[in-house]
Amino acid sequence: MQAAPKPPMTRAQKLKWYAGQLMADATADEKAGNGETAISRYLQAADILLLLAKVEENYNAWKYYTDTAAECQRKARRLIALAPKGDEPVPSSQVPSSGLPPNS
Repeated sequence: MQAAPKPPMTRAQKLKWYAGQLMADATADEKAGNGETAISRYLQAADILLLLAKVEENYNAWKYYTDTAAECQRKARRLIALAPKGDEPVPSSQVPSSGLPPNS
């Protein structure tokens, strides 16, 4: 991870920088074969970009944030689809809602 740019930075600039770092780290994780970490980082970056888009008034900046967030989500979905099938989570219908075993 690179050092943060020097102040003064606005909150939006910091978030944009952090989202970029997350995307770069996710790409590195993906190349290194760390799919789970890459998925997490892509989704975190998408969340941050969507927060930035929510408060953006300039259409071009808004479009950049939403398009980049969508691309992060596509990459995460692709990695999820490529994950080994043995690592699938247990369907929610098989997990008791209380977290305790069902009474028999």
